Amino acid sequence: MKGLVDNLVRLQEFDNRLYELTMQKGDLPLLIENLGDDLKDKQSRTQSLEERIAKLKSDRSMFEKEVDASKAQLKKYDEQLYAVKNNKEYDAISLEIDTKKAEVEELESKIIQTLEEEEQLKSEIEELSTEVTSLDKQLKENRSELEEINQQTKEEEGRLHAKREDVAKLIEERLLAKYERIRNAKSGLAVAPVKRNSCSGCYSNLPPQLIVEVRKAERLINCEYCGRILVWADENDA
Repeated sequence: MKGLVDNLVRLQEFDNRLYELTMQKGDLPLLIENLGDDLKDKQSRTQSLEERIAKLKSDRSMFEKEVDASKAQLKKYDEQLYAVKNNKEYDAISLEIDTKKAEVEELESKIIQTLEEEEQLKSEIEELSTEVTSLDKQLKENRSELEEINQQTKEEEGRLHAKREDVAKLIEERLLAKYERIRNAKSGLAVAPVKRNSCSGCYSNLPPQLIVEVRKAERLINCEYCGRILVWADENDA
């Protein structure tokens, strides 16, 4: 049983050091992820705006062609007015002229609307472009910083993971699963040494008999308050 306890202690030590190495990276991984998502959103928004501008230009081109066609038709109607022979024909052509003029006005109004919307979209794209440039620069800087830290810790992390795996193989699967379950539930700390008659995980005072059993290490003892695995720390003897 003492061998099991020693292996659990070693496993916790490896996990503690791996956690320390992870903490050296701070919030950089999360920051990079958030910056990346924000950058993608703004790039996607920019693309949508550019597609909308392309649609506006296409619509405006169509409206302009329709205006040209309507004006050409108006010119013909004006010429026909001079050739009418009675009031009925005159009124009919005049009605067509009025209709075409209304169409031209409506089309020209649509052209103006597309121009105004396009200017607004271009202004938004310009703002997005500035934001994208800033985000991209910040993202590159953070990635570079994280890569530098990773290079510094890569070798040690590799050694720790290898040693951790070797120790984990020595622990019975169900007990290893128990260790992992407690560690995940207790902020990474599954094994807590007894210090000053207290659990070093939750700092609760422990009954004397429980401390005696922990020191004997004849079976795994869990803290009755936090559930962590209790072990006897060597410095207690000192």
